[in-house]
Amino acid sequence: MNYLEHNYSAFPILSLIITGIAVYFLLRLIRFSIPYIAKNRKVRDWANQYFSLIELFVWIVFSLWFLPYLMHRNLYAGYSLAFILLAIFTWIALYGLRNLIAGFIFRSNHGLKVGEHIQIGEFNGSIVKLAYRSIVLDTSNGDLVSLSYSQIINQPITKISSTDLRHSHTFVLETAKSDNIQKLTNDIISSITAHPRSSLTEAPKVELQNESGDKMQFSIKIFAIENKYLSVIEEYLRSKFETKSE
Repeated sequence: MNYLEHNYSAFPILSLIITGIAVYFLLRLIRFSIPYIAKNRKVRDWANQYFSLIELFVWIVFSLWFLPYLMHRNLYAGYSLAFILLAIFTWIALYGLRNLIAGFIFRSNHGLKVGEHIQIGEFNGSIVKLAYRSIVLDTSNGDLVSLSYSQIINQPITKISSTDLRHSHTFVLETAKSDNIQKLTNDIISSITAHPRSSLTEAPKVELQNESGDKMQFSIKIFAIENKYLSVIEEYLRSKFETKSE
């Protein structure tokens, strides 16, 4: 009876659970304390950027430390834990490791933060969550889009400034073909800057995008003093320059 109690004691398993919970809450406390401990913004951004890598390293060290200890205390429990860890690591390798590694690389390379507005491929929105295996975006139409890191690791990332987000708009304007493209471009720019609702601090951008037959297409980026005036300026330009359908 004493032999069974000694070899099948629940203490090693309880030690694993209690120590694991303690490590988890310690990591949560450290992450929560970063904004208060790191007063320097660069240090704070660095800590937020690489904390996920630190967490991964801590859990690897914890597992490697506890397994020999457990096998010394109870061989059967040690082998059981080793088998469980092997099964977990196999499952992670099959289903999650690719996204986890891609996530660590993605967050380390780009240094993104919750609340920033970004463009990833065809997706555009504000970052709601930077999870371990995916990033969640709140798009302009209110949808939440979850993108796995392995899906976007090779996609170009564009950070959109708050000024661009609130007060700019890009659209395509189709005009009749002109022999003097530069003059037409200057006329469009002049019309934008002369509009009373246009921003005086940001210069509009007009680029010839396509020329086909008797028509030309310009990519136009406008800036307004308020977001609600962007559509007003666009309608004004379309009424003045756009080709009328017959």
